[in-house]
Amino acid sequence: MTARSWEKTFTAAAQSMYAILQYTDKKDAYTLVDLMGLSGHAFRINIHPQDVSPAGPTMFSPTELLEKGLRILALTSEQLHGFRTPAPPEKLEEAVKFAQETIDRGIPAIGWSLFIPEFGVIYGYDDEKQELHCKDPSQDGPLPYSKLNELPLNFVFMLRVRDSIPVDRMQALQTALKNIVSFAHEEAPTLSKEFRHGLAGYDAWIEAFRNRTVNPFGNAYNAEVVGDAREFAVQFLRSLPGTWSGETGLSSQMDALAEEAANHYEEVAEAFRVFQCLFPHPHGGEPNDTKNAEAAIALLERAKENETLGVAVLERLHKQLEAVNAPASDAGSGIPTA
Repeated sequence: MTARSWEKTFTAAAQSMYAILQYTDKKDAYTLVDLMGLSGHAFRINIHPQDVSPAGPTMFSPTELLEKGLRILALTSEQLHGFRTPAPPEKLEEAVKFAQETIDRGIPAIGWSLFIPEFGVIYGYDDEKQELHCKDPSQDGPLPYSKLNELPLNFVFMLRVRDSIPVDRMQALQTALKNIVSFAHEEAPTLSKEFRHGLAGYDAWIEAFRNRTVNPFGNAYNAEVVGDAREFAVQFLRSLPGTWSGETGLSSQMDALAEEAANHYEEVAEAFRVFQCLFPHPHGGEPNDTKNAEAAIALLERAKENETLGVAVLERLHKQLEAVNAPASDAGSGIPTA
């Protein structure tokens, strides 16, 4: 695999979470690899069976994409009650104040659709110039207060960190594994029932290719996001062996399970490396060409087969960890169980 940075991801929600993490007392506790794994973003996939819409990765509530992951990282958060635009001045003032209050505490806010329909951070403001300072995957620059009424998706949403809480890392991992397995079995709430996530997402993707109805940009974008995520999944799983040493008498067995899962996800990642070459982002190539479609279907079937095996191993790992952590779980750790 070509050398790459593990400080950047194409999952904008996770990148934004990692950005604000650097301004908290957890900044040295987690790498981006840790965050991608524990939050579940390394294991996400969400596909529209009709055209592989580019909206797939963000068709979940902010609670699902941001808040749950931050809580596993031992950070509580609160959301601005999102509103559609154009909105009256008092609503815009409410949003500006929401961002300013957390910036004044030294922690940026996360915003949605600041310059493009993706997550980004709001890290500063200038009251004299009446502008927020924002960064998302497309640019880093000023956003006039008045422009909140003209965001790309006509919707204002923000989230900020509230408190840092103690965490039991083994309990956090147990919760993360439970969420990852649940997501794989299509048990996460989405904003649209038309999209399919987890292992069913592969079936939806294959369906679009069989029907020759694939959106070139949406296909390439999803491949970029999912493939990048699986690269992080491999790194995360390979970082686990040894982390529970001294915690349980089953550490060697759990080490072996983590390595087995990593090997399956490496096969998934490799399938997406080839897939991305066929359909490079952003122009996307020719996904509805018969030869390309057949090649894509074979790669997606390979990816699904290996991810299915990987999920089964993660389920076994979760059950072992759950059994070991049972007494501590009864006492409570402040980490949500779902």
